[in-house]
Amino acid sequence: METTHYSIAQHFSSGDFPAVYACFNDIIEWNIIGNQVVKGKADVIDFCNKMLPEMKGAVLTNDNVIQNENQIVIEGKCRYFDAEGKEAFVSYCDIYRFENDTIKTITSYCI
Repeated sequence: METTHYSIAQHFSSGDFPAVYACFNDIIEWNIIGNQVVKGKADVIDFCNKMLPEMKGAVLTNDNVIQNENQIVIEGKCRYFDAEGKEAFVSYCDIYRFENDTIKTITSYCI
């Protein structure tokens, strides 16, 4: 896998979490606005691993990307089927801040 900031963020926002675990800063913080804050590499990996089964079959599409030297913003949408089998959608915006080529923080807005 390519390890540019862009590639790392694209993988994460596409739900391919395991591909970027090695790119997490030891003190990574993931702030899911309106939900919770997950702190530390081990806890963020554990949280991601718990999400993977729920995301099976979901289609995530990253639409817009804004990038500067150490930050990337990705806006996209997710199509999935809820517990009742009904099609549902979520729009998201993930904001990444990198430090020493690792993800230091992620702020996610999901509606």
